[in-house]
Amino acid sequence: MGLVNPNDPRAKRTRKYIQKAFTDLLAEMDFEDLSIQDIMDRAELNRATFYNHYQDKYELLELTMSGAFTEILSKWIPPGTRMQGAELLRNLMLAVCEWQIEMTKQLNARRTLSQALEDNAKQQLYNGIISCMEHVKDLSAEERRRMEWVATMISWSIYGVVVKWCQCQEEPAEQFIEQVLPFLMSNLRTLDLHDSEEEF
Repeated sequence: MGLVNPNDPRAKRTRKYIQKAFTDLLAEMDFEDLSIQDIMDRAELNRATFYNHYQDKYELLELTMSGAFTEILSKWIPPGTRMQGAELLRNLMLAVCEWQIEMTKQLNARRTLSQALEDNAKQQLYNGIISCMEHVKDLSAEERRRMEWVATMISWSIYGVVVKWCQCQEEPAEQFIEQVLPFLMSNLRTLDLHDSEEEF
């Protein structure tokens, strides 16, 4: 990232202006056609300011999406809250449902960004699942690898099934989640790391 202190209130405000201009423009034009000058003109800021905060528009995209996901996730899983098992997976899915709907609406379902959205969501989910399993200590290399595989399967499964639901939304998110949760829980139970599925 750039040269400014990311915790400085002025820097935070500037990033908000840039990200707002960016998401507004993404609703109007394709990401690939969007220039940094377009973003900064919309934000009414000097082009040089952009490089104090971001390396390029790809980093801006990643940080904007990650920030949006983190904000939504913190509503469903407040920081410091310890959730386990089905409750954790249910809230992760509710967060992804909301994020997917919001991002699709904001980005005007631009196809060129669908892969970036997918990669970002799956990585965020994976990180969340792994962090909730970090309390499992003294794992062998093989057990840790298995934990990472299961976290990958769960995160990819959540994202895939939410995208499918989002395309038609034939039932409310809560109803949809209750239907698929048992399948995700069966994946989780395959971990069996020192009975960790009871604590996860």
